[in-house]
Amino acid sequence: MRYYRSTKRLYAHVCLVIIALTLAFSQLANAAGSAIHIKSAELLPVEEAYTLIADFDISFSSVIEDALNKGVPLTFLVEFQLSSPRRYWFDDEIVTQTQYLTISYHALSRQYLVNRNNHQQSFANLQQAKDEFSKIKPWPVVDKKLLKKGDAYVAAIKVRLDQTKLPKPLQVEAIGSDDWNIASERYRWTPVFAF
Repeated sequence: MRYYRSTKRLYAHVCLVIIALTLAFSQLANAAGSAIHIKSAELLPVEEAYTLIADFDISFSSVIEDALNKGVPLTFLVEFQLSSPRRYWFDDEIVTQTQYLTISYHALSRQYLVNRNNHQQSFANLQQAKDEFSKIKPWPVVDKKLLKKGDAYVAAIKVRLDQTKLPKPLQVEAIGSDDWNIASERYRWTPVFAF
């Protein structure tokens, strides 16, 4: 009976150690990997439309950073959607908008470039480029004529790496790789519209 209790206790300790190690390794993997986290998003009225402003954190794994520093441009797709929830059916999609953001490295000038709507800015280091890159500037997304007084609305935004814009050899590598699967969770909020 004593043998049974000590074996059972040993088994419990081994299980706890395995669980603790698994959690520690997954946290290290997440910390070292690429990630996008949307911190905030808001719709603001401007003339006949509502514009989107958003702020997110982005981090690159060493594999992504190395590819970027070797001249591989990274194009991200920002997807915005406004819908009206329905009780017994699918939500009514009011508008869906997309925007591309590209970050790249120019080896001759040793500068990082951020391209947003064909407007390019250059930065001396990657952190400065990421700081600029991670802000969605006022972007007109919803025409006020599409909104109806009294209806409820849900807005959502998602940011992800567009793997189809990668060079062909990297597209094949990206298919099964966690390093190249960079996407945020869908960030949802209930906007307040002034009618």
